[in-house]
Amino acid sequence: MFSNWDEEVPALTSDQQIEALKRVIESVQGFAFWAAIALAVVLAIAFFVVRFRFPDKTRGFVLASVGAALGFAVTLISVILYLQITRMALKGEIDRNFWLLVGLFGYTVAAVFANLFVSLFAKKAFRPVFWVSLALFAGYLAAILCVFPSYDDYKPKNNALYIALSVLLVLAVVALAVIFDRKKGSAPQTKQLAYAGICIATAFALSYVKFFSLPMGGSVTLVSMLPIMLYAYMFGAKKGVIAGVIYGILQCIQSPQIYEPLQVLLDYPVAFGALGLAGIFRGMKGLKGNMLLEFVLGMVVACLGRYCAHVLSGYFVFYSWSTFETGKELLYSLAYNAFIFVDLALDVLVGAALLSSKTMQKQIAAVNFAEE
Repeated sequence: MFSNWDEEVPALTSDQQIEALKRVIESVQGFAFWAAIALAVVLAIAFFVVRFRFPDKTRGFVLASVGAALGFAVTLISVILYLQITRMALKGEIDRNFWLLVGLFGYTVAAVFANLFVSLFAKKAFRPVFWVSLALFAGYLAAILCVFPSYDDYKPKNNALYIALSVLLVLAVVALAVIFDRKKGSAPQTKQLAYAGICIATAFALSYVKFFSLPMGGSVTLVSMLPIMLYAYMFGAKKGVIAGVIYGILQCIQSPQIYEPLQVLLDYPVAFGALGLAGIFRGMKGLKGNMLLEFVLGMVVACLGRYCAHVLSGYFVFYSWSTFETGKELLYSLAYNAFIFVDLALDVLVGAALLSSKTMQKQIAAVNFAEE
């Protein structure tokens, strides 16, 4: 029975190792899907038990639940990201561009902490530090886009219109975030930063929990957009857009689809930054303080912003992949990227269930209470 134990096992080829890691990642993602659902069900049931049997302990339970969810998220991110980076290394994809993206993410996090530190201990210097850090971010991003390779098969059609519409979309997202940003709330900067980290980590973890993936990029996930949009609703559209941009850079590091410089900008920082628009209806007078309606309308606008970014890159860059007849590439991009609305439907269902509870509404409102 054990006579063959001393036989030498042949080493796997590079291709076999890559395929094996792919299967391991898929298995972990499948496990994460059911584990996330089980955790959500257990926490939901426990919440209602605590709410009605031990109402004075509700706040403590919510904090413990957030800690459990964050621990699950960080563990899942660490395991799958390690496996994916290992697989990318075997495929030879850990190149200069990858490290430039990692550097961009590192700079963004460092800049956020630097601005937080200055706002707490040197308020007079905050404005110049903020604008300098923003200028450096823009310069770093522009440099990255200049050195990224453009593959011959992905030259944009009508490059001038492509650039013009992309700039208009960015300006629209920024304008909406600035004009319709809610009043400054009572939450201190440290609390806002902590919530941003929690929401980004949770969204990133949920992005691994997929119902299905499309063959050429894009997937329907377990409400991975919801934490970013909820953060935007609690702390305002401007901060939500910043959190979305950071999340978009993480998405690019996690699963890079890089074919052309402007496409990278549209499909990651712009698309996910638009999720911050979920906060533009908070406190709008015409909605009479209806939190559920405010949040749902915000989610719809946010997802439309993300949809527009993907449609632009799909039409101008990925037109060669169109399975529709010539001349209908825009229709193909509109149809292909409609998966976002499936994601939106799931987000609305879960978000509506979350805000249907008066207790949860009070908890969300209290996070960053704004005096009228």
